Amino acid sequence: MRFKVVVTKVEVAELWIRAADEESAAKKVKDELTTSWAFAGRWETKATDVQVVELQPEPGTTDQRQLSASGPMLLKLKDAASELGISYGTLHALMKDGVIEHTQVGSGKYISRATLAAFIQANTHR
Repeated sequence: MRFKVVVTKVEVAELWIRAADEESAAKKVKDELTTSWAFAGRWETKATDVQVVELQPEPGTTDQRQLSASGPMLLKLKDAASELGISYGTLHALMKDGVIEHTQVGSGKYISRATLAAFIQANTHR
């Protein structure tokens, strides 16, 4: 499968720049960032958003991977992410946003196979 993904990443760095005025300082930083060896201090990631916007089968393939019907009814998050072919972080974000429902048993969170199948069905675009 191929996934079209949109990634938005916001990073912030605070720097002290020697310059005659604000415009010159901004130009120095912009010039530095356009070089392949740019170093503009310590960057801190403030936000990262990954959104899968489209799914399509690989060209030339006809069989699509189906969710395994055998096994436990509830999957650990790591296993559920693996079944979907996405990262644990992406799965966690989908849960946090309420896109994928989960079941809590004690302190553990689990996702049912039925929920995964419903998620795939709801997000399959033709």
